[in-house]
Amino acid sequence: MSKDEYISLLDASFSEGTPFIDYTEHYSYALIPQGGKWLEVSYDFEDHEILEKRTLEPVDAYNNLCEEVEKALSDVLELFYLNKWKDFKNSLSEDVAVKLPELIVGFTSNLSEYGKDIPVIGKAEDLPTLKDKL
Repeated sequence: MSKDEYISLLDASFSEGTPFIDYTEHYSYALIPQGGKWLEVSYDFEDHEILEKRTLEPVDAYNNLCEEVEKALSDVLELFYLNKWKDFKNSLSEDVAVKLPELIVGFTSNLSEYGKDIPVIGKAEDLPTLKDKL
């Protein structure tokens, strides 16, 4: 699967809500809302290919998002307030189908509260930042 396919997925990623899209030195990770489910996609910068693409139920998408933020992002960032993230996450609804979009929007629209230079795309207008890295 190619760079063009990933760009196409990114271009459509905001059509059904706010996705979670991050990027590190080596890869990009996207969790894209699609109706009541979520499309999870990982793209490798070095190999220029999609490593993984699958549709997830909200519970699995929520767990994978938390793992991405709490392990991958917090590991590569110079400054990340993991406790603030966890407090925010725990303050939301117990219903994961409701909690997941709230978590993504709350995090992506307030990145500066959680750390410094967090490589997350918060709005469609920011997609060129990631596309330039592809």
